[in-house]
Amino acid sequence: MAEEREAYAKAARQGSLLDKELEALEPTPYEFKFRFRDEEAEHTYVNGDWEAHAMFYNSVRSGKSEADVLSWMDRTFNVEYPSRGMAFAVGNQAKRPQTWQLLGVLRLDELSETEKAQGNLF
Repeated sequence: MAEEREAYAKAARQGSLLDKELEALEPTPYEFKFRFRDEEAEHTYVNGDWEAHAMFYNSVRSGKSEADVLSWMDRTFNVEYPSRGMAFAVGNQAKRPQTWQLLGVLRLDELSETEKAQGNLF
């Protein structure tokens, strides 16, 4: 936890527009991971996106129990997003180019046939 707190503090010192929000954010006592299989192999990525931790803490602060929040996050990321379409934003660091990290999760809502026919792109 100490290493994660330092990583959050370091990120907050980088001069982002989100400085105050990130600086105040504590890493959760949980490690959020995605396990999936592609054409090559099975992969497990730790979700390094601070927004997952914000999602957790904001929901707990709203009065929900940790168990309810974790269940909701599980449904969101493992049922709802995949059913609508999702993608992972992955990258690596210059000092470790061989190590890919999950930087974020993107929901890619697929358009219905009606929406496609109507030309609705948003």
